[in-house]
Amino acid sequence: MARAKAAQRAQTGAAAIQQAGRIVQVQGGGADMPGFSIELVTPDSAAKLLQSRRPGAGDNPVAINAYAESMREGRWILNGMPLILSRGGVLLDGVQRLRACIKAGVPFLTVLAQNIPDDVLHTIDQQRRRSFAGVLETRGILHAHALQSALVKLIRYDDGTMLRGAGTAAWSRMDRVLRANPDLEAAVGQSLDSPATALSEAVRTPLMFMGLRVDAEATLRFLDAVADPERYSPMEPGARVRDLIDITRGDPTTRMKPVTLFAVCIKALNATFSGRHLRSYTWLDKTANPTKGEDFPALDGYKGLTDPGHADETEATETKLREAVEKLAAEDGVFPLAIETVTPAMAKRYLTHNTLNRKIVAAHVDAIARDIRAGNWMMNAQPICFARDGRLLNGQHRLSAVIQAGESIEVPVMRGLPEAAYATYDIHAKKGPQLGAGFENFGDRPLVAAAAVLLWKRELKPSGIRNAKPTPSEVMKIVEQHPRLLELRTFGRKMIEFGRGSVLAYAAYCIERDSPELGRVFLERFETGADLPRGHLILELRKRMQILRRERVSQEDQLKEMLGAWARFKDHPDLDRLKRAS
Repeated sequence: MARAKAAQRAQTGAAAIQQAGRIVQVQGGGADMPGFSIELVTPDSAAKLLQSRRPGAGDNPVAINAYAESMREGRWILNGMPLILSRGGVLLDGVQRLRACIKAGVPFLTVLAQNIPDDVLHTIDQQRRRSFAGVLETRGILHAHALQSALVKLIRYDDGTMLRGAGTAAWSRMDRVLRANPDLEAAVGQSLDSPATALSEAVRTPLMFMGLRVDAEATLRFLDAVADPERYSPMEPGARVRDLIDITRGDPTTRMKPVTLFAVCIKALNATFSGRHLRSYTWLDKTANPTKGEDFPALDGYKGLTDPGHADETEATETKLREAVEKLAAEDGVFPLAIETVTPAMAKRYLTHNTLNRKIVAAHVDAIARDIRAGNWMMNAQPICFARDGRLLNGQHRLSAVIQAGESIEVPVMRGLPEAAYATYDIHAKKGPQLGAGFENFGDRPLVAAAAVLLWKRELKPSGIRNAKPTPSEVMKIVEQHPRLLELRTFGRKMIEFGRGSVLAYAAYCIERDSPELGRVFLERFETGADLPRGHLILELRKRMQILRRERVSQEDQLKEMLGAWARFKDHPDLDRLKRAS
């Protein structure tokens, strides 16, 4: 039955590929070798490819919307990151991009990797996150992080989502808005030079940008009053805001959240514009108090960011893509991607082209190097990428790990990509923990993976390494070698009232492993709390764990409390009486 399903998925995948516009192709030396091609994926072929997705692959609406927006705008770039089909015809990676293609109604160019081993799923997408600020830094833009923060707040203000925890905007939209509002960069620089440091930069910068567009003189007066209230009347709005900041900042319970301070400042800036000064400026979040709360205030006269949006450019986008297809097809089948055996010497040479990239994270390099040394490295079709001018765009951690491990790896390498591809790698949606095809039928995969991470950190982590995490291969091995940890996920999930499910599952595993018979007694009584006398050690543990859960203490503190109680229980001088009471 499984073989028949795999064959059906393979046929579905092959049929979908025939529907796509194949440009060029490179194939390995044999039938079992990976093959790569550049494809023009249409909405129809995307729908067919999705029929072969793996059972556990779900949709990520945020990612789909972001991708679809980029595709509609014609800003989706061939960046080397492939759609991945396994040897069994299963779509291992690319669900969100294919969904976005259908949603946008436009085709997109992509690398398609086929005949990839089915067991590489857990190794896909191990990259570290970049930020949009990192992209801005590579363009030489000053104060990139402050600029990104201001962009996010201003977009959320325009969208009316200041109170809804809407998160950040899509990178493509931030890039579009930044180009359309060149005065934002100047406002950021002016804000960072402002003496009004009592007003946090996260509030000061977007407020200054908005105010300068309405009334520059009044805005600078407001900020000057915040910086030096003694020079103004006590009723001056900026001075009143400074008093409020000084009164509330010393106590964490009264200190204003940034969104509250932003709202108060908008009200006070409106008063500065109008000259109608108030005794106090307050704002109550409507989501926190629906009865007395207010909507987020609007700045009088501010018309919002210039956002050209995306017009219906479907036809233009398709024309651009067809032109790209024709250009690639005219290059006599030259394919800029090849599987290479990258040696430490080659890695050093490649890293000489690593300019204007983000900082290398040592812990991530350590993790990949451990996999390489342990023989766990798997060629998963995700390439190391170079721009047309030779600059390394993606892969610096893998190359650094090759040097650290002192061993070679096989990896796809793609060259000739546009420089703009650098900004696109981390708009790809990050996946939750993947435990491979063998664990697709188990529930609570994130919980199991987190419990395995705890075991690794406490029992297997190499000495002398700080802030390290296990690689997906190491997590897989832990789950395979400790099957009881997988079974105890139900205990962790059931006891979620008392702590993190992963902490309780790992704690239960440690307790059972320490003393199977006595451990079962302890865990059963901890689970029910039934028929225990007042003041019993396990009842006290239940109360304490509930308090720690409400206080949201760290996993380490929860685990310490649980294992500490277990140690007191098993070492109690009157253990027999304690067991009978339990």
